Amino acid sequence: MNQEEINELLALAAITAISPPEIQSIEELATASPDIDLELRSLRNVVSTLAYNEKPLAVPVSLKHRLFDRIQKQSNSSDFIALRSEDRQWQPHPIEGLLMVVLKRDLEKRQISSLIRATRDVEYPAHHHKTGEEILMLAGELIDRGVTYRAGDYLYSEAGSHHAPLAIAGCMFFVRTSLDDTFI
Repeated sequence: MNQEEINELLALAAITAISPPEIQSIEELATASPDIDLELRSLRNVVSTLAYNEKPLAVPVSLKHRLFDRIQKQSNSSDFIALRSEDRQWQPHPIEGLLMVVLKRDLEKRQISSLIRATRDVEYPAHHHKTGEEILMLAGELIDRGVTYRAGDYLYSEAGSHHAPLAIAGCMFFVRTSLDDTFI
């Protein structure tokens, strides 16, 4: 290896532009040669000060706001969510006669997971599924497509399907569906 190749490898090692095994080989070479070691340390010192020699870039305010919003969302997100049954806050559902507890709203996937409870018999308006819909019956009865479902029954409606289930007073179920479902 000639001096020009060594100098090139030293520069690449200083800016970590080569693989870790290659950097290790250069460091071993530097350990064996005081001149190479001095050159590698000198180059690394220069590299470490390069950023301080540049004038800061003007960052658009809109970019700062988007970045700070993203950081805030990430710092507020958790890989674990728990909602205790005693902490549930039943809210009126947009369809009269139903109450709901939103368990999770995923805006990226455009999905919502919730518990639904019927306070009276309610015919849910016919609706079209943007993505699949899952229902797990927890209590009472739900009639869909002429079939009565009870606690423990599971229903899955494919994306593109539509239906108009009848929730019988007192029934409660878990549902995961798209935020983009539409009424027919």
